[in-house]
Amino acid sequence: MPKSRNRSPLDRVAEKSPVISKRSASAHRNRTEKLSPGESLLNSISRDTDFPTFSKHIVEINRQISSKSKYSSASDLSNAILKDYALTGKLLKLVNSAYYSVTGGKVTTITRAVVLLGYKTVRMAATSLLLFDLIKSQSSAGELKEGFVKAFWSALMAKDAADAMSVKDSEEAFICAMLHNLGKHIVLLYLPDQWDEISDLIANQGFDKRRASKAVLGITFENLGIAVAKRWKFPPGIINSMKRLCSDDLKKPARKIDELRVLSNFSNEMCRVINKSKGEERKVSLAELTKQYGNHVRLSTKQITGMIEASLGKVKKHADLIDFDIERSDFYHSLTVGALEPRLDQKDQLSAEGLSQEFSKVFVGGRSNPDTSERRPGSGNQTDPVEVILSGVQDMSAAMVGEFKVNDIALMALESMYRGLGFHRVIFFTMRKDRKQLEARFGFGSEIEYIVHQLRIETKGDADIFNISLTKGKDLIIEDTEQAHIKGLIPEWFRQKITVPAFIFLPISYENTCLGAFYADRENVGPPLLEGQYKFVTMLRNQLILAIKYRK
Repeated sequence: MPKSRNRSPLDRVAEKSPVISKRSASAHRNRTEKLSPGESLLNSISRDTDFPTFSKHIVEINRQISSKSKYSSASDLSNAILKDYALTGKLLKLVNSAYYSVTGGKVTTITRAVVLLGYKTVRMAATSLLLFDLIKSQSSAGELKEGFVKAFWSALMAKDAADAMSVKDSEEAFICAMLHNLGKHIVLLYLPDQWDEISDLIANQGFDKRRASKAVLGITFENLGIAVAKRWKFPPGIINSMKRLCSDDLKKPARKIDELRVLSNFSNEMCRVINKSKGEERKVSLAELTKQYGNHVRLSTKQITGMIEASLGKVKKHADLIDFDIERSDFYHSLTVGALEPRLDQKDQLSAEGLSQEFSKVFVGGRSNPDTSERRPGSGNQTDPVEVILSGVQDMSAAMVGEFKVNDIALMALESMYRGLGFHRVIFFTMRKDRKQLEARFGFGSEIEYIVHQLRIETKGDADIFNISLTKGKDLIIEDTEQAHIKGLIPEWFRQKITVPAFIFLPISYENTCLGAFYADRENVGPPLLEGQYKFVTMLRNQLILAIKYRK
């Protein structure tokens, strides 16, 4: 492709012609004059890139699925996939993951995967893997990779929404949402110079995306994506879903717009909201979006919130399965922080008034970084804490979509904390109705059956370290109960019944009222949490508080 950085975007606007190399313009002028702008652009890309090779895989898979003789046999579709050795291995790895819940033992052949999961599910998995591989091959394309993380998240949301709404072919909803911005991704991938020109028009000339892409490419992103999907032989329903909806469309009665098109637009709009906002602003924006799509998306705000919470673990799991480094994604971190990791604000910081400087350090907020630790807690646990915690949050969120008991959600949080962070013992406390005691309800770990029936924390008793934590509403992080400034505040019942040197204690409050607490400990002196682990325990607590809020 020719370099065009020395030509201004306005020169490109004035030309109003499809992007095509000078070398081939003359030879193909007559033929391109008869083609649509999309076809002309794709022909130009095909001559100088690996686009035809990549397209061939998707076309063959789609051709087998769309066979007019009912469906092609499992062997036909399997053969289309088996021609790509790398795709075969990755698809089997994905199929055997928990996400697909295959029963009857490990799947070791593509044929069995097709038989067990169905044609459309296999296409969904294969298409996402092919696109992931294509993006990964562009090592420097940060914006492109970010775009695909958003596309994949939108696809997961569309599928979950389709399942919740009992929409037929939720796998197609996944494909529709993932391809919604395909035209933009094609330009990022194969026409980086033209993408720079489009970006410049938007940033410096006040153009919107539609006008800028039409000016530079001779076609909008939307229509380019549709042209690519047609060339890849996707069915009409998926191609139709790539068309944008306007406000007038959404005012039409229910079922007057194709459901796949609605879900594709809705999930990608949710992605835009997540990417651009956080906190209260995000909640308001999501509520407005839900209301805007109210005639067509039959989901409550509670259901949508639950799906967003659950999506975090799903995205991370899929990315890990296919060796895609999602930790560098700004969108992924925006989703994590905005949805699950509210930071402690100023009102949550403990005032040191009346406390010694050393004693104040045991409360979160009393030291500069409560997560930082030079030493690893001595459990030797090799479990990946991120995977376990995010899986736990996903399970909690999924359970909250339907009918649930708060105790079940608390138990999921406690198990995730125990397995993920390798604590010696974890306990869940609840407040008695008379508010005089916190009672241990259940837990995991050493001698837990004995301990859990004996533990009571007096809320109106002496000013020990637990009382102070509950009164202040602050989290405790204790590294050594024998330290001089801590020793005198450790209650006798703790020394008699628990006898560990290091622990954390996290009150659980809703609407300024303490409802319970999480407790976790270690057998050895030292920081009970590694660097970065505090956010995980607060993530689990936040999810439990959300469950309590839903049940009120």
